[in-house]
Amino acid sequence: MRKCAGDRSMHVWIRPGGSIVGTARPLGSRGFTLAELVLSLAIMSVLMTGLASAIIIASHALPKDDSPARAVVKAAEVADQSAEELRAALWIRERTATSVEFAVPDRDADGAAERIRYAWSGVAGEALTRQYNGGTVVDIADSVQEFDLGYDLKSVTEEYPGPPVEGEETLLADYDSLDVFNNPEIEENLWCGQYMMPSLPADTISWEVTKVAFNACRSGKDDGEVSVELQLPTAENVPGGVVLESWTLLESTLIGDFSTEEFAASNVSGLSPDQGICLVVGYVAGNAPACMLQGQDQNNKPQIGNLVESTDQGASWSSYTNRTLLYALYGKVGTPGPDQTATRQYVTGVRIKLRTGSAPAARVISTAQTLNTPELLAGMWETDFDADPRLDHNGDGQPDWLDDSGTFTLASVAGGVWTDDSELVTFPDNDFAALTTVKLRFRSISVGGRAVFRIHADQSGGTKVILTARLRLEADGTQTFTFLRNTGPGTSIVVVRVPGLSSSFVDLRLVIDPDLDTVSVTVDGEHKGTHQYSPFVPSVGKRVAKILGDGGTAEFDYVSIRVSE
Repeated sequence: MRKCAGDRSMHVWIRPGGSIVGTARPLGSRGFTLAELVLSLAIMSVLMTGLASAIIIASHALPKDDSPARAVVKAAEVADQSAEELRAALWIRERTATSVEFAVPDRDADGAAERIRYAWSGVAGEALTRQYNGGTVVDIADSVQEFDLGYDLKSVTEEYPGPPVEGEETLLADYDSLDVFNNPEIEENLWCGQYMMPSLPADTISWEVTKVAFNACRSGKDDGEVSVELQLPTAENVPGGVVLESWTLLESTLIGDFSTEEFAASNVSGLSPDQGICLVVGYVAGNAPACMLQGQDQNNKPQIGNLVESTDQGASWSSYTNRTLLYALYGKVGTPGPDQTATRQYVTGVRIKLRTGSAPAARVISTAQTLNTPELLAGMWETDFDADPRLDHNGDGQPDWLDDSGTFTLASVAGGVWTDDSELVTFPDNDFAALTTVKLRFRSISVGGRAVFRIHADQSGGTKVILTARLRLEADGTQTFTFLRNTGPGTSIVVVRVPGLSSSFVDLRLVIDPDLDTVSVTVDGEHKGTHQYSPFVPSVGKRVAKILGDGGTAEFDYVSIRVSE
């Protein structure tokens, strides 16, 4: 018997005579019967039905767009984002229950802080929006039903001396002895003067000159003309060339004998208690000598000042401690008045409530603890000149500082310092009618030139005040600080003078309080008094603050103007 191969699925067995014994399928090649197939399909159907049911049940567990769970998730994401950004806030410009605008540290390396604003209209169903650096307003949460911001505040109160109490006019210094005459004559190359140091109360804050007098008589042909000046002294107590006020004296008005000539001063104020004043009488015209002054050898009398003379028309001076003019100096003394305070608000935390679903349970509550304790500001304009000062640092939609003369170049900004090549001005959307704090770091680097800061402040009802701070570099390498306030259009008075400052950068801080009509002046950390001002109706009512060099080159390291909320 032998095996005969059939198809691949069956073997055939044949006897030697050729008859077929039987057939067999190979092992492992058996198929499903119809009953098995039906049973398998039934089991598979049950399994698929169960799997589909599980998927449907699981999908029901996921939050839908309009479900309370989904609303909570969306609100939590937005609240977390806003809280995270608020934690880094540097200052806050706008704060209401439904909006907040603030600055965060520079993120794009352009040197300017980034500005962020969240806002909701307050109308249920409208979107919560976010605006970045004044750009496109983007919806970040739809169908907002509630957005409420609460602010945790800290008040910081600064106390400083208020405006001084000004006394009546009084005699501050004089010399009237008639012991030993030494009467100088005023000629073209012989000018004469007097250094005068007043005797002041120990608590004096500042003083001013109201009148100066000296004795003079005719000398020559009665056609002489001389100038009478009050100048700031140098450290050597000789005239420094800074004329505070001047008058003209004609020889024809004098008599043949000595008489007292008086000159009323109106612009010699804000003098420091440790600072004297120099009287200068200089030749102008006519036959020499133009007049004669009455002087004395002091003859070992107590030192009350010293006579000064110049043989080169005021270019240089010699001082004589054993000689003096007969003179009288009148003025008013300012002594401390009641202290006043300035209060600023800072944010320590922001509480956020947000609900985007209709169910009250969808409300999310979060709190942002601010790391930098940002100040609440109505406006801010500042630059440290580490970047282009014309950038929009404060987010009001326009450059913080503008080139007012058309000559500004970025090359003038180097090493965090601007060397003036123009006027930089800001035209703010603000009247500086709330508490305004100015910080400035500047200097003059040209002899006779001035570094200048000016602000039009306290604008209300058509009135304002113009305040000007100046630094002048003197020939001896020191700087003289002068602070002026306008008393009307085109007229101003000096309220603070500080001579003898170093040639390096000077730090200035002003606190302008429109509620009290005062400005506090601090120079290099030393308070120089708080001074009253009177707003006036200006010829031009524009809002402006500016920095510039006047008559020379100036450098500015930092400028900041902050208006409290």
